[in-house]
Amino acid sequence: MSNSPDLAVLLGNGDGSFQPAVNFAGFSVALPILTGDFNGDGKPDVAAIPDGSFSVAIVINNTP
Repeated sequence: MSNSPDLAVLLGNGDGSFQPAVNFAGFSVALPILTGDFNGDGKPDVAAIPDGSFSVAIVINNTP
């Protein structure tokens, strides 16, 4: 991972290891971070509050 202000998501392989990080820009500090199925497709999505923001950013999981 880099030192850039990104939200890094690492999917698990089911054996205790992880796939390479997928970075989403614009999250210098994103707390709290929550996961849930926000669009009802059965896959976990991520919600975060970007630093200095009064909004919620939702990253939809579009993996196959």
